[in-house]
Amino acid sequence: MNTALLRSAFLFLAVQFSLLAQNNSQLAHLSGTLSDASGSGIGDVLVHARAEGSSNSLTWSAKSSPGGEYSLDLPAGRYRMQFTRPSFASREFVVDLAPGESHTLNLRLDLEPLSSNVVVTANTQPTELAHTSATVDIVGPQEIEQRQAVLLPDLLSTQTGISLARTGTIAGLTTIFIDGGSSAFTKVLIDGTPVNLPGGDFDFSNLTLDNVDKVEIVHGAESALYGTDAMSGVVQIVSHRGTTRIPQIDLFTEGGSFSSARGGTRVSGLLGKLDYSAAGS
Repeated sequence: MNTALLRSAFLFLAVQFSLLAQNNSQLAHLSGTLSDASGSGIGDVLVHARAEGSSNSLTWSAKSSPGGEYSLDLPAGRYRMQFTRPSFASREFVVDLAPGESHTLNLRLDLEPLSSNVVVTANTQPTELAHTSATVDIVGPQEIEQRQAVLLPDLLSTQTGISLARTGTIAGLTTIFIDGGSSAFTKVLIDGTPVNLPGGDFDFSNLTLDNVDKVEIVHGAESALYGTDAMSGVVQIVSHRGTTRIPQIDLFTEGGSFSSARGGTRVSGLLGKLDYSAAGS
């Protein structure tokens, strides 16, 4: 009797393992690498696979590793793939997977056009403007173009809470005051690097906007991040970054009253994992 029961249990387990192995052999394997414009992997990308033509709209999900790799085991069928991560433009694809197929889907994610709303000055990590507690003004590329300003002080003078002190017109010594605070306690950064000494003024007179993509202005004390010389606020100047493998060349000319004219050029691109940008006018 015991022998018969053992045989029945063994046969039952063997059938279950056989069915499980058969089901696994019918699964398709989808994997790939997600990278940015420089070729570096992007981690924490949410990968969603939604079955098409299914009444209950089944969805499978995964997250990319720090190196950008992801993988999913899916039943055969058609899936709408969605790849999302904050600050990057989401991408969608439709893939057809056959039973037992191994499919590779490598993608490049581009920065979201609205990335001008990402603040890096008021926090230790890039943060959406709506999620930071500091009072921040952002001047993005569209506003820079609309203002038609040539020098950075001309652009800053249009922002709330900022006043200028100049010893002349163009090329005259120029300092800024945020919300009435001392110019000596305004921290100035260019691409995250401090350019004024602690407790020292910064001359904005010779800074043009030819190679500037964004300006962040943080109102109020930020001494916890940048030291005691950031009591009035922080001004962060973000340079343009190249995004194309083939060098991109931008040329411009413009004229104005009193027989004035100006021209310039900007060259930018990617070189391996490095990006570059240089401008002159």
